[in-house]
Amino acid sequence: MRTRWIAPALLSLFLLLQGCNTGEVLEDSQPIYDQEVSEGKEVIPTIRILTSYDHEDFIPDQFRREKNVNLEWQRMLNGSVDEILAALDSDNPPDLIEFDYNLIPDLMNYDTFEDLSLPPYNALRVAADYFPKLNMDRFRSLDGTKLVFMPHILQAAVTFYRADLMKQYGYPDDPKELGEYLESPERWMAMAKDLASQGKRIMQWSTDSLLPYSLTTGFFNPDGSYARNGDNFIKALDMVKEADALKLPLEGSIWDGFGKSALQNGELMLFINGEWADNQLRQWAPETADQWRKTRLPFNQYGIMNGYICAIPKQSKNKEAAWRYLEFQLSREAGYNQYLEMSKWYDKLPSIRLTPLDTAAKSIWEEEISWRYKTGESSESILSSSEAKLKGQLADRLELLSPFFQFTSEAGADTEVTSDS
Repeated sequence: MRTRWIAPALLSLFLLLQGCNTGEVLEDSQPIYDQEVSEGKEVIPTIRILTSYDHEDFIPDQFRREKNVNLEWQRMLNGSVDEILAALDSDNPPDLIEFDYNLIPDLMNYDTFEDLSLPPYNALRVAADYFPKLNMDRFRSLDGTKLVFMPHILQAAVTFYRADLMKQYGYPDDPKELGEYLESPERWMAMAKDLASQGKRIMQWSTDSLLPYSLTTGFFNPDGSYARNGDNFIKALDMVKEADALKLPLEGSIWDGFGKSALQNGELMLFINGEWADNQLRQWAPETADQWRKTRLPFNQYGIMNGYICAIPKQSKNKEAAWRYLEFQLSREAGYNQYLEMSKWYDKLPSIRLTPLDTAAKSIWEEEISWRYKTGESSESILSSSEAKLKGQLADRLELLSPFFQFTSEAGADTEVTSDS
């Protein structure tokens, strides 16, 4: 069976964005449970879960005891969009999908997932319990009318820093104080210059000054206008050029041997990553791992680095049971989610307009910025040229996507939660 595009009249957009072939259209009516009938035995439904991460072995037994439902996991090989679409188009599609947060833009243009804001799910109310004050726009369908993705675990983009070295060189070592100190781009640059003069680095690459804004800004505004050409990006590019001219960055990555050595010997004393990198630090720099702390992103920005998202396919034969499993997992992992830094910042996350063009746009953006900042162009010119290149390469798809740049959202989401209560 084939997943359905959000509007049959825009089949050409489906082909342009995803390159998939058309096929059989699914019927809306589906049985509630896929039951295995054994003579003389209780009938217990089984839900099939396509997942991109490992689960504890005891969960199936616990869920069966509590909900009287069997679990069957299918572990993805690479967790890609193609793998998910292939599973949805198979003769035995999953009842629930668990996938990486960063795949949302590439899946949101398929009308193949349940609207979880409707009964029996009422996901907005559940989200308000587990992710209080979180703006849910980024989990909606392409047209903004349906809530098709449910957050499971969300991890923040954070700033890791060596607290002992910050204190040694006269900078705040407390997470709250350092977060406030780094709200100012001017203080960020002054710190980078001062520490570089003493053989220390707070940048891996010259473009690190763009990272906080890139993590918190999409490529398009809700009305379809381009989003990465404002004052914040101009100022960040000014810092990129200055950092390059003064040779402030390490010019190495924490993912390569040179960068890891800089972590171990204390030369690199600050970097931005997902908050899960605590575990990596214990592997990369075990002797100083207890000296590393986390604070929020520089420049007063708040963003999601990654996480796990769930969706229930319309093809599912066990939709209500799949939802019960999703709630079961949210309840199990509520303590872990509350432990994460992200839990303090749900209400501070900006509303981002995600689109199916974001992956392609990101590739063009990064390629353009990677060389233009070295040309001597003004920051305004760099941003203008990058925008023109991006819009030029994506022109046909942007035109077809334009009907979907209309919804305003989140006010409607709040109304729905209230009316259901």
